[in-house]
Amino acid sequence: MKETSFSVRIKQDITRSVPSDGKLRQAEITGLTAASSSFEIKFILEIKDHIVELLAKEGIEFRVSGNKIEIAPAGRSLLSLNTNMEDPSYAEYFVRGLFLSSGYCSDPNKGYRIEFHISRDETVMLLTGILGLWDITPVIKQREGFTALYFKAGDMVSDFLGHIGATGAMLDFENIRVSKDINNSVVRRVNCDAGNFKRQSDAGAARNALIKKLLDSDLRYKLTPDLLEAAKAHMDNPGASIAELGQMMDPPIGKSGMSHRLKKLVELAESLQD
Repeated sequence: MKETSFSVRIKQDITRSVPSDGKLRQAEITGLTAASSSFEIKFILEIKDHIVELLAKEGIEFRVSGNKIEIAPAGRSLLSLNTNMEDPSYAEYFVRGLFLSSGYCSDPNKGYRIEFHISRDETVMLLTGILGLWDITPVIKQREGFTALYFKAGDMVSDFLGHIGATGAMLDFENIRVSKDINNSVVRRVNCDAGNFKRQSDAGAARNALIKKLLDSDLRYKLTPDLLEAAKAHMDNPGASIAELGQMMDPPIGKSGMSHRLKKLVELAESLQD
């Protein structure tokens, strides 16, 4: 059985009930028809019954053809883009309807993106203005035959879902986002630790080469007991950290003390002529 896409789940979430307020029903129907200049509503099968019930409650005549619903001319006068948009609730239900007919949300496990495909310029301007009031700044691209309007910031997607009443989808989105952030943080930490380990290993190998050069030279016999002990510990334990090497001294010394001894050994080795 094919898994329901996240975009479809959002649309199912916001069509679980029909608004009891006629004003909000009209706002949603206006949004449903606002993407097309021909008063057609494109729909997916999962929300067909919801749209039909909306239209029936408002007494709007329509005709179903394939995956489209065409509003009869007599009902089109009710669907004005300039009606009540200053009312926050009306605007939210308008965008809700617009998303049902022309909106899409990507799978948040792969990326964050809400996108609309709209054929009417006035609808693009209206939607841009409403989103601006929600602190959502969309990208607008002209395509052949329509305008693509989208935004990809996680906070914007989450806020948008809240505004259109997709509460369940918003919670699912946030859970996925938190999980991804944690996984990304772990990956960054592992990569960082791996990088630090490599740098430590490379530095240790370079010091070992210099210390070996020093121990093979006549300067070996001029080393103090502390320096000779440090040199031997470093050669015998190439993978040990400076702090670990310090604990191998007799008596044990701290990381800074061990670092000082190794620095002195490296300086002496570098002073040797090849």
